Parts: sequence; C-alpha cells; structure tokens
Amino acid sequence: MVSSRELHPTSGARFVCEREAGEPLRYRASVYVAGGATVTAALTWDAAGQARLAPTPEDAWVANELLKLARVLKHSGQARLVRWRG
Repeated sequence: MVSSRELHPTSGARFVCEREAGEPLRYRASVYVAGGATVTAALTWDAAGQARLAPTPEDAWVANELLKLARVLKHSGQARLVRWRG
C-alpha cells in the first residue's frame, strides 16, 4: 500500500495525467506538490487546439508545467503520463 507521504515529493511536484474515456481528448490531472498539497484539474483542448485547464491552478508554475505536458499528451493520446518536475 502506498502512503500519502510517498505521493508527494520533497521538492517540486509529481504530475499524473490520466486519459478519460471517450472523445474529445480529455485528461484528469493530479499534481502532488512538495509540502503535501494536491492540485487537480481537467485538461482539454478548444476548437483551435489550445490546451485548457479547469479549474486553472492557483499556482502559476503548476499551471505552466501542465500546459507544457499538454503538448505531449495532445500528440501521443497516451492513457497515462507521470512526470516529476522541479
């Protein structure tokens, strides 16, 4: 069993994006930030292909990193993406 302490890094954050079933392309993003905070958002793309987060994370760094990862997800369409940043 994984403890919540193992989900949160000691610095930076762990980004987990999981694709939701169906079309259009949509991901559930969970960001485990150092210090114990967890940020969640839905990641989608508008008609022009621009990534959108809802709700937009208050932490600008988290939002910007998610939008960077959105480029990878848009092209790959993979089921799950996990990245450590910071």
